[in-house]
Amino acid sequence: MKKSQIIIAAVILYLLIMVMGGAAYYAYSIQHDARQARIEQEAQEEAAERKAAQETAAKEKPKEEAAKPEKARKQSDSMEIETRGGVDYYKHPWPVKPPSGVYLRPFVAERNGVCVFKNDIYYFYDITDSEQTGWIFGDRLDIHAGGQVTTLVLDPAKLHKHMASDASWLAENYVMNADKKTLEAYRRIAQSDSAYIVYYKTGGKQRRHDLSAKELKWIREMVELYDTLRQP
Repeated sequence: MKKSQIIIAAVILYLLIMVMGGAAYYAYSIQHDARQARIEQEAQEEAAERKAAQETAAKEKPKEEAAKPEKARKQSDSMEIETRGGVDYYKHPWPVKPPSGVYLRPFVAERNGVCVFKNDIYYFYDITDSEQTGWIFGDRLDIHAGGQVTTLVLDPAKLHKHMASDASWLAENYVMNADKKTLEAYRRIAQSDSAYIVYYKTGGKQRRHDLSAKELKWIREMVELYDTLRQP
Protein backbone atom coordinates (compact mmCIF):
# COMPACT_ATOMS: atom_id res chain seq x y z
CA MET A 1 0.00 0.00 0.00
CA LYS A 2 1.26 3.37 -0.98
CA LYS A 3 2.16 5.92 1.62
CA SER A 4 -0.58 8.27 0.39
CA GLN A 5 -3.20 5.51 0.75
CA ILE A 6 -2.06 4.80 4.28
CA ILE A 7 -2.42 8.47 5.20
CA ILE A 8 -5.90 8.64 3.66
CA ALA A 9 -6.98 5.48 5.52
CA ALA A 10 -5.68 6.92 8.79
CA VAL A 11 -7.56 10.19 8.23
CA ILE A 12 -10.75 8.29 7.45
CA LEU A 13 -10.33 6.16 10.59
CA TYR A 14 -9.70 9.26 12.68
CA LEU A 15 -12.82 10.93 11.26
CA LEU A 16 -14.88 7.81 12.00
CA ILE A 17 -13.61 7.77 15.59
CA MET A 18 -14.43 11.48 15.98
CA VAL A 19 -17.93 10.98 14.57
CA MET A 20 -18.61 7.97 16.80
CA GLY A 21 -17.23 9.81 19.85
CA GLY A 22 -19.37 12.84 19.11
CA ALA A 23 -22.46 10.68 18.71
CA ALA A 24 -21.77 8.90 21.98
CA TYR A 25 -21.21 12.23 23.79
CA TYR A 26 -24.40 13.64 22.28
CA ALA A 27 -26.39 10.61 23.43
CA TYR A 28 -24.84 10.85 26.91
CA SER A 29 -25.64 14.57 27.10
CA ILE A 30 -29.27 13.97 26.18
CA GLN A 31 -29.60 11.21 28.80
CA HIS A 32 -27.86 13.32 31.46
CA ASP A 33 -30.03 16.36 30.76
CA ALA A 34 -33.17 14.24 30.84
CA ARG A 35 -32.12 12.60 34.12
CA GLN A 36 -31.23 15.97 35.66
CA ALA A 37 -34.55 17.44 34.53
CA ARG A 38 -36.39 14.48 36.07
CA ILE A 39 -34.53 14.92 39.38
CA GLU A 40 -35.32 18.65 39.44
CA GLN A 41 -38.97 17.96 38.62
CA GLU A 42 -39.24 15.40 41.44
CA ALA A 43 -37.60 17.84 43.87
CA GLN A 44 -40.04 20.57 42.81
CA GLU A 45 -42.99 18.19 43.25
CA GLU A 46 -41.78 17.16 46.75
CA ALA A 47 -41.30 20.82 47.71
CA ALA A 48 -44.79 21.62 46.44
CA GLU A 49 -46.24 18.72 48.43
CA ARG A 50 -44.44 19.86 51.61
CA LYS A 51 -45.64 23.42 51.09
CA ALA A 52 -49.22 22.24 50.54
CA ALA A 53 -49.04 20.10 53.69
CA GLN A 54 -47.68 23.03 55.70
CA GLU A 55 -50.40 25.34 54.37
CA THR A 56 -53.07 22.77 55.22
CA ALA A 57 -51.65 22.33 58.73
CA ALA A 58 -51.52 26.10 59.18
CA LYS A 59 -55.17 26.37 58.17
CA GLU A 60 -56.26 23.50 60.42
CA LYS A 61 -54.35 24.64 63.52
CA PRO A 62 -56.46 27.80 64.13
CA LYS A 63 -59.57 25.64 63.79
CA GLU A 64 -58.22 23.18 66.35
CA GLU A 65 -57.21 26.00 68.68
CA ALA A 66 -60.62 27.58 68.30
CA ALA A 67 -62.30 24.26 69.04
CA LYS A 68 -60.55 23.89 72.41
CA PRO A 69 -62.18 26.91 74.03
CA GLU A 70 -65.48 25.82 72.52
CA LYS A 71 -65.18 22.46 74.29
CA ALA A 72 -64.53 24.26 77.55
CA ARG A 73 -67.48 26.60 77.10
CA LYS A 74 -69.71 23.58 76.65
CA GLN A 75 -68.81 22.58 80.21
CA SER A 76 -68.99 25.99 81.86
CA ASP A 77 -69.00 29.67 80.91
CA SER A 78 -67.05 30.40 84.11
CA MET A 79 -64.16 28.16 83.11
CA GLU A 80 -60.95 29.93 82.11
CA ILE A 81 -58.29 28.79 79.63
CA GLU A 82 -54.67 29.85 79.98
CA THR A 83 -51.93 28.75 77.59
CA ARG A 84 -48.33 28.57 78.79
CA GLY A 85 -45.48 26.83 76.98
CA GLY A 86 -47.88 25.25 74.50
CA VAL A 87 -50.00 23.72 77.29
CA ASP A 88 -53.66 24.68 77.73
CA TYR A 89 -54.77 24.94 81.37
CA TYR A 90 -58.51 24.78 82.05
CA LYS A 91 -59.38 26.27 85.43
CA HIS A 92 -62.17 27.84 87.43
CA PRO A 93 -61.61 31.29 88.99
CA TRP A 94 -60.89 30.17 92.55
CA PRO A 95 -60.08 33.10 94.86
CA VAL A 96 -56.54 33.47 96.20
CA LYS A 97 -57.87 34.44 99.63
CA PRO A 98 -61.03 32.42 100.29
CA PRO A 99 -62.60 32.05 103.75
CA SER A 100 -60.36 30.01 106.06
CA GLY A 101 -60.57 26.32 105.21
CA VAL A 102 -59.30 23.63 102.87
CA TYR A 103 -60.41 23.38 99.25
CA LEU A 104 -60.18 21.12 96.22
CA ARG A 105 -59.40 23.16 93.10
CA PRO A 106 -58.90 20.61 90.29
CA PHE A 107 -57.84 21.73 86.83
CA VAL A 108 -57.01 20.09 83.51
CA ALA A 109 -53.82 20.45 81.47
CA GLU A 110 -53.88 19.51 77.78
CA ARG A 111 -51.27 19.52 75.02
CA ASN A 112 -51.44 17.88 71.60
CA GLY A 113 -54.24 15.56 72.67
CA VAL A 114 -52.52 14.49 75.90
CA CYS A 115 -54.76 15.38 78.84
CA VAL A 116 -53.89 15.37 82.56
CA PHE A 117 -56.25 15.85 85.49
CA LYS A 118 -54.49 17.90 88.18
CA ASN A 119 -55.34 17.56 91.86
CA ASP A 120 -54.97 20.93 93.62
CA ILE A 121 -55.37 20.95 97.42
CA TYR A 122 -55.42 24.44 98.93
CA TYR A 123 -55.52 25.26 102.63
CA PHE A 124 -56.00 28.93 103.54
CA TYR A 125 -55.94 30.41 107.04
CA ASP A 126 -56.70 33.95 108.14
CA ILE A 127 -55.34 35.06 111.51
CA THR A 128 -58.83 36.15 112.57
CA ASP A 129 -60.27 32.65 112.02
CA SER A 130 -62.03 31.31 115.09
CA GLU A 131 -60.67 27.76 114.73
CA GLN A 132 -57.08 29.00 115.12
CA THR A 133 -55.58 26.07 113.24
CA GLY A 134 -52.63 28.05 111.88
CA TRP A 135 -50.00 25.94 110.14
CA ILE A 136 -51.06 22.32 109.66
CA PHE A 137 -48.30 21.00 107.36
CA GLY A 138 -50.72 18.28 106.28
CA ASP A 139 -49.59 14.91 105.00
CA ARG A 140 -53.04 13.35 104.46
CA LEU A 141 -56.34 14.27 102.84
CA ASP A 142 -59.53 12.25 103.36
CA ILE A 143 -62.24 12.58 100.71
CA HIS A 144 -65.71 11.56 101.93
CA ALA A 145 -68.08 11.09 98.97
CA GLY A 146 -70.55 8.53 97.72
CA GLY A 147 -70.46 6.61 100.98
CA GLN A 148 -66.72 5.96 100.68
CA VAL A 149 -63.58 7.47 102.17
CA THR A 150 -60.46 7.91 100.04
CA THR A 151 -57.25 8.79 101.87
CA LEU A 152 -54.58 10.52 99.83
CA VAL A 153 -51.04 10.32 101.19
CA LEU A 154 -49.21 13.60 100.57
CA ASP A 155 -45.48 14.14 100.31
CA PRO A 156 -44.47 17.02 102.64
CA ALA A 157 -41.44 17.63 100.42
CA LYS A 158 -43.86 18.82 97.72
CA LEU A 159 -45.83 21.14 100.00
CA HIS A 160 -45.88 24.79 98.89
CA LYS A 161 -46.13 27.25 101.82
CA HIS A 162 -47.01 30.95 101.69
CA MET A 163 -47.34 33.61 104.38
CA ALA A 164 -48.28 37.28 104.20
CA SER A 165 -45.48 39.72 105.02
CA ASP A 166 -47.45 40.85 108.07
CA ALA A 167 -48.37 37.25 109.00
CA SER A 168 -52.07 38.08 108.66
CA TRP A 169 -52.69 34.96 106.56
CA LEU A 170 -50.96 31.81 105.40
CA ALA A 171 -51.55 29.06 102.84
CA GLU A 172 -50.50 25.47 102.18
CA ASN A 173 -50.81 24.00 98.71
CA TYR A 174 -50.29 20.65 97.00
CA VAL A 175 -50.55 20.26 93.22
CA MET A 176 -50.06 16.84 91.61
CA ASN A 177 -51.24 14.64 88.77
CA ALA A 178 -54.32 12.71 89.84
CA ASP A 179 -53.72 8.96 89.94
CA LYS A 180 -56.45 6.36 89.38
CA LYS A 181 -57.54 6.36 93.04
CA THR A 182 -57.76 10.16 93.13
CA LEU A 183 -59.74 10.29 89.88
CA GLU A 184 -62.21 7.75 91.23
CA ALA A 185 -62.67 9.90 94.34
CA TYR A 186 -63.32 12.97 92.16
CA ARG A 187 -65.84 11.02 90.12
CA ARG A 188 -67.70 10.08 93.31
CA ILE A 189 -67.75 13.76 94.28
CA ALA A 190 -69.10 14.64 90.82
CA GLN A 191 -71.93 12.11 91.26
CA SER A 192 -72.80 13.20 94.80
CA ASP A 193 -75.10 15.87 96.21
CA SER A 194 -72.80 16.33 99.20
CA ALA A 195 -69.20 15.59 100.13
CA TYR A 196 -66.55 16.78 102.54
CA ILE A 197 -62.79 16.64 102.93
CA VAL A 198 -60.43 16.55 105.90
CA TYR A 199 -56.88 17.87 105.61
CA TYR A 200 -54.55 16.86 108.42
CA LYS A 201 -51.13 15.92 109.66
CA THR A 202 -50.86 12.41 111.08
CA GLY A 203 -51.06 12.80 114.86
CA GLY A 204 -51.44 16.58 114.48
CA LYS A 205 -53.98 19.26 113.60
CA GLN A 206 -56.73 18.90 111.01
CA ARG A 207 -59.24 20.97 109.07
CA ARG A 208 -62.59 19.79 107.72
CA HIS A 209 -64.49 21.41 104.88
CA ASP A 210 -67.96 20.62 103.51
CA LEU A 211 -68.05 21.23 99.77
CA SER A 212 -70.61 23.83 98.74
CA ALA A 213 -73.06 23.38 95.87
CA LYS A 214 -70.86 25.65 93.74
CA GLU A 215 -67.75 23.60 94.50
CA LEU A 216 -69.57 20.37 93.67
CA LYS A 217 -70.71 21.91 90.39
CA TRP A 218 -67.24 23.10 89.43
CA ILE A 219 -65.68 19.73 90.25
CA ARG A 220 -68.38 18.01 88.22
CA GLU A 221 -67.67 20.32 85.27
CA MET A 222 -63.94 19.65 85.47
CA VAL A 223 -64.43 15.87 85.49
CA GLU A 224 -66.77 16.17 82.50
CA LEU A 225 -64.28 18.39 80.66
CA TYR A 226 -61.48 15.91 81.30
CA ASP A 227 -63.59 13.11 79.81
CA THR A 228 -64.55 15.33 76.84
CA LEU A 229 -60.97 16.30 76.00
CA ARG A 230 -59.82 12.68 76.18
CA GLN A 231 -62.34 11.60 73.56
CA PRO A 232 -60.75 10.79 70.17
